[in-house]
Amino acid sequence: MDVQVARGVIKTLKKYPAHVREQIFDRIRGLKDPHAVSDVECLFPASRMYRMHIGRSYPIIFKIVKEENTVLVLDLMTIEQTHKRYRRYD
Repeated sequence: MDVQVARGVIKTLKKYPAHVREQIFDRIRGLKDPHAVSDVECLFPASRMYRMHIGRSYPIIFKIVKEENTVLVLDLMTIEQTHKRYRRYD
């Protein structure tokens, strides 16, 4: 599958140290076969949206578009931001 990364994710990545960026890029590269990567949770089955943890600190939100054979990396944030956005914490 083709992997496309949103501009906002690239902007966020620039804020992280080089070793963290490399770890994140390695995991993003692995999304060429999204069903083979570990630590993936389906957030919304109807829209094919998933979350993948990177070191349990930096979740990536991505969407699989089967019709286009594409994985769209939509968001990257801290674990706390992810839980707030997806209503794990109040």
